[in-house]
Amino acid sequence: MTSSKQRNTNHDATASIYDLKNTLERHDIALECIDKLILKNIPEGAHIFDLGCGTGQVAQRLLKRGYQVTGLDSSEGMLNIARENAPDAEFILDDARFFKFPSTFHAVISTDGVLNYVLSTEELHNALQNVYDALLENGIFAFELYLEELCESNWKNNEFSGGVKDDNVWVDIWSYDPKNKIGQKDTTRFELKNGNWQRLDKSFYLKLYPQTEIKLALEKVGFTEVNIYDINQDLGVDKDKESETACFVCRKPLRE
Repeated sequence: MTSSKQRNTNHDATASIYDLKNTLERHDIALECIDKLILKNIPEGAHIFDLGCGTGQVAQRLLKRGYQVTGLDSSEGMLNIARENAPDAEFILDDARFFKFPSTFHAVISTDGVLNYVLSTEELHNALQNVYDALLENGIFAFELYLEELCESNWKNNEFSGGVKDDNVWVDIWSYDPKNKIGQKDTTRFELKNGNWQRLDKSFYLKLYPQTEIKLALEKVGFTEVNIYDINQDLGVDKDKESETACFVCRKPLRE
């Protein structure tokens, strides 16, 4: 697993196939949810911080709406692609657990379960504190998270998925440690380079947190107006599908 003293660089190995594995429709859905929960409540042209921005697909869509965007990711490979996808955004190489920004942003977003890669309650608290400090007063924080109560039964069943492209073949195999609430994704990738297929094996770890623990952690940091939305039922992503993620929305309060 990732050392708590090191930036998580695991996604460098799979950055070039991230957009192949995740359909562009998923990013449009993320923007639709952000629109419902955040954009109507911040000024036009506001400055938005995309925590765990990946390849910049959501940043690109926000830029087209006229917002300023700063993205942060721990993967240099992801950011290299993000700079191509959203050249007008600012991208920073850092880790959710360690970054330190002054109060700058009207809103912070984090999609695709980025904070599940933070594997301890203490480090999660650090990440939430960093977000709180980076927000302007009355700023909004919205993030998507895989929750223990939504995922545990599904993650206990070893599942796999994969894909085939002209120059890439990959398979993801999932396993779950119920004692420590850790999901493990083992990725095997074959990439065609200079006429030869090269193999890469990489493991990724995600922590499942219960809803109550996340809510308490947010309130402990100082966030108020904490609301929790079911991605499928409340936000209409796919009402016929059982949710695995929830969206938390909260505010940094005004000073009295």
